[in-house]
Amino acid sequence: MPTPRSSTAAAQDPNPSEPLSELVPAADLIVYGTVESVDPAITDIDQDVFPVQTATVHVGEVMKGDASETISVTKPADTHYALVGEANGSYDAKHEGIFVLKRSGDAYELFGHVGVHDDAGAQRAFARVLAGQREQISTATPAQIAEWAKEAEIIVFGRAEGDADDVIWHTPRVDFSSSATITPIEVYKGEMSEPLDVVLGPQPDVPGGTWAFPVATEGNIATYFIDTSSGAPTVINTAQPSMLERRQIPLGD
Repeated sequence: MPTPRSSTAAAQDPNPSEPLSELVPAADLIVYGTVESVDPAITDIDQDVFPVQTATVHVGEVMKGDASETISVTKPADTHYALVGEANGSYDAKHEGIFVLKRSGDAYELFGHVGVHDDAGAQRAFARVLAGQREQISTATPAQIAEWAKEAEIIVFGRAEGDADDVIWHTPRVDFSSSATITPIEVYKGEMSEPLDVVLGPQPDVPGGTWAFPVATEGNIATYFIDTSSGAPTVINTAQPSMLERRQIPLGD
């Protein structure tokens, strides 16, 4: 699966032209890693394509295959991202993430269009596919939504900002928390005139987990079902809130 010439936007995660169901079985090695050093070093990220690079990568987790703690990784030429030795805000700079690799002698070469998957959902998607499940997680069924609507004292369309002190998932682009502050935009049921501190209710035990609150200043705008009947206000959604549409919510008369 060669790395095609394309726009920078097309090189960002996720890339629908290479489903993980094809990448995972074809790869020799899949690891979660961090670039320790890279040659040549790239400081100017504002380029259309980047040269061949060879990086030393620290392996934090082996997801498929076998690897030592440190491996040598080559990035092909003419790819629309660069490997860098420190965190960088550009999507064209890959420093940490899931490295999909083909063996090349005693080293490895990045495989596929993206090569290093560092978007917010990559780890969960890879975990699902490696466990033999679909890449995309299922949305809520009408029956589930109806049950949430019945149990919730508050149903709100709002902005949730995760608590940075309560992180449960780390990704290169954004971390996720099991608690958050929700600022209301529109209240569909109950009363909520001010921001509310909430916790995440129990989630199904599935590979990679289901969802959590992003720790980001822009927050996550979605629909949340909140149970306030006991203890801390608890969001009872067990599927990604952002995938819900208002017309799916049974609000009654």
